[in-house]
Amino acid sequence: MTPPRIELDPEEVAGLIRGSRLLELRPDTPPDVRRRSTDTALTAMDALCGLAERDGTDAVWDALELVTHRELLAFTTLMASELSETEFAAPQPDGAGPGAASADAASPGPPADGAP
Repeated sequence: MTPPRIELDPEEVAGLIRGSRLLELRPDTPPDVRRRSTDTALTAMDALCGLAERDGTDAVWDALELVTHRELLAFTTLMASELSETEFAAPQPDGAGPGAASADAASPGPPADGAP
C-alpha cells in the first residue's frame, strides 16, 4: 500500500521549495545541512505530486510560478537527479550506457564537401 501524498496548497508547496534553500548549497556544505535541504526538497516534490493528483497540472504550474527562476532550476535539477536513482528511470537499451557510441555518432551526416 502506497502512503498518501502530502496535501498542501500551491503557496505551501512553493514555500517548501524556497525553504529547502537549494541555492545556498555549495561543495563545502556540511553533510547534515545538505541532507536537510534535499529532504525538504523531496518533501516538496511529494507535495507537488499530491497537488497534481488532486487538482491537476494547472495547480502544479500555479505552485511553480511562485518560485524564482533560479529556485526552479535548482529544484528541477535535484529532482531529475533523484528520479534517475529510482524505478522511474527508463531502462537503458542494449549496448547503451557509459562508453557506448550514440546513435548520432553512427549517422553519416552531410558529406564533407558540402554537397546535398
